[in-house]
Amino acid sequence: MNQQPDKDFFKYLYSGFEMPLSEVDCGLKCGPHNDYGVPICCDINLVIPAAFELEWSYLRENTDLWQPWSPSGLIDQELEEEVQDGQVLLKCQGYQACQRPFRTLTCRAFPFYPYLSGEGEFLGLAYYHDFREVCWIISNLAFVSAEYKMAFQRTFKMVFKTFPESRKNYLEYCRCIRQEAASRGDQIVLLNFSGGGGLVDPVSEQVSPTEFQDLKAFGPYAVARELPFPDELQHHQENEIDGSCSSDDK
Repeated sequence: MNQQPDKDFFKYLYSGFEMPLSEVDCGLKCGPHNDYGVPICCDINLVIPAAFELEWSYLRENTDLWQPWSPSGLIDQELEEEVQDGQVLLKCQGYQACQRPFRTLTCRAFPFYPYLSGEGEFLGLAYYHDFREVCWIISNLAFVSAEYKMAFQRTFKMVFKTFPESRKNYLEYCRCIRQEAASRGDQIVLLNFSGGGGLVDPVSEQVSPTEFQDLKAFGPYAVARELPFPDELQHHQENEIDGSCSSDDK
């Protein structure tokens, strides 16, 4: 990082990335399939948010929502050792006590991460493969709003500019993801910034356009897709009318 920003950087960053990822409350979709009705993204047994140290400084001065996460076993200790330099693992008071203005960047981005090509081009959003069976939105990518994708792009461009090491970490992570996908004979699903979807060949890195409705659904949502709720039908129809979003910088 060339110049250390002050803690208000995250106040500014959060203000531009406040919207939910969909008009549909996806926590109400996945919660019934999870223990105690807890949304997947808020289940500390499944997702442990990581925050930049500067982000943590901002949060602890402005909210009591968060506290440092502590490992309780060998697997947890291994997870803690894998955290990127300059980041810490946090634990919140639970989804019922959520203070949305103080959600971490990790919370706002989940279940997506910025996908970078081998050449370092920021092509779009990709989802974490490990959550395919439990996260509703992964099986319903058409519901991710254009506004959210634009905010995601804008936010991570600022993160990469301010924390160059983070960009290097994602470059390496995406390289590993391509290797894993190639070993499975799988493709990487991409949500691009022009409003459409794509399938990334993990070997050639060529991107083929795809329609979200043609993508596979997972877990209980594979069955649910055949029985859409009225609000979902209306949303699909509205998406067909609205068209795509812009990828212009904001």
